[in-house]
Amino acid sequence: MSGQVSPETDGERLAREAGQAARASAEYGWLRTLGRAGYAAKGVLWLLLGWIALQLAVGSSRQSPNQRGAFEQLAATGPGRALIVFMAAGLAAYALWQAVEAIWGFRTLEPRHRAAKRVASGGRAVVGLALAGVAVSVLARTGSAGSGQAEQQLTAGALAVPGGAVVVAVAGLVLLGLGGYWVYRGWTASFRDKLRVGVDRRLVAAGRVGHVARGVAIAVLGVLLVLAAARRDPSRAGGIDAAFGALLALPLGAVLLGAVAVGLMCFGLFQLASARYLEEG
Repeated sequence: MSGQVSPETDGERLAREAGQAARASAEYGWLRTLGRAGYAAKGVLWLLLGWIALQLAVGSSRQSPNQRGAFEQLAATGPGRALIVFMAAGLAAYALWQAVEAIWGFRTLEPRHRAAKRVASGGRAVVGLALAGVAVSVLARTGSAGSGQAEQQLTAGALAVPGGAVVVAVAGLVLLGLGGYWVYRGWTASFRDKLRVGVDRRLVAAGRVGHVARGVAIAVLGVLLVLAAARRDPSRAGGIDAAFGALLALPLGAVLLGAVAVGLMCFGLFQLASARYLEEG
């Protein structure tokens, strides 16, 4: 009969109830609490990464200036390895939190804004899961620290196919735009929209400095990718360590890298301290 609604099957009911439980947990339950722990774990990483970059600026770094190098610095001691275990669990929970938000979150927003928020949450879920994977591999002593090798291999593969240079250039421009967005977020302190009202102004100040520094580092990555595409040279691409190296090679590079390093440490402190105020990942 026209207009009749098919009865809900047991599987559909279970899926609906699971979705409702996941949404509730992501909004105010245990998943959000664990996700905040993962957000704080990211702060530890940025703090260590800034410290390693600062050592690189003064010529005394012995660790790879990337996320794996930060984990390896922690793994040098027993307590540090224990902390990595908790960080890996927190990062995995953060990834799950953001995945739930990407699928079911932001239902009260208008469609275009909701879609943008969900895409951003999906990206953060991927990053959180990747960082958790790096943490586990460091604990298992697998993989290699490298120095942007994975990024260079990926860029080389892209440049080897027709139209690959355009794809690499577009990726570089996206990173350049993302870096500019982070600088804007820091300059205007608009990141406060993710935090509860009443956050300490000193924390906001650290967040402003940190967002700008992170934006500069990401923008440099974008420039490196654009140069790699323009010159068909994948060796110019790389990860965050390549960005640090590029800054260091500039006139007054040690000063510039030192300033960015201090800013990244501020960003790490901001994430650590602001995790309990976090309303959105």
